[in-house]
Amino acid sequence: VRLWSRRPEQARALAAELDGGPAGWAAEVAPSAEAACRGAGIVLTVTPARSAIVRTAWLRRPVVVLAIGADSAGKQELEAGALIEADLVVVDSRAQCVDKGELQHAVAAGFDPEEARELGECIAEGGWGRGSKPSRPELVVFDSTGVAIQDVKIAELCLAELSRQPAVPSKL
Repeated sequence: VRLWSRRPEQARALAAELDGGPAGWAAEVAPSAEAACRGAGIVLTVTPARSAIVRTAWLRRPVVVLAIGADSAGKQELEAGALIEADLVVVDSRAQCVDKGELQHAVAAGFDPEEARELGECIAEGGWGRGSKPSRPELVVFDSTGVAIQDVKIAELCLAELSRQPAVPSKL
């Protein structure tokens, strides 16, 4: 796990917490956001940024980008090009993401919000693709602004899975 923060002390603290923990991850602090992103198969952004931190050119394919920090108007973690170039854009709520997610910036740059798939649609329909999108997308972006019922269900599923793991402490 490579991580980066605008506050290096926070990055060091998280790396220390993750390194060698129950998941067995090796964690290191990257010297820059670019260094954290380049070559990653999964990029997770959790920031209150108001301008893009992650550049589209840094995303090697295949990659899944999970953007969960843009949750109000004006926030932005990804260049709009990441969504525009994506083979698949999944959102928790299309309307909410257009108003306050990464989608707000992509739409302003010309992205058609109807091209974004809602997570619920993907699950209900049993698939990701729509139209001429590839069946094995190389660049996937998930834009999450926070839908309470989805958050609760995800937490429930995570706790259920963790309770089955032998290395998990009894107090979760």
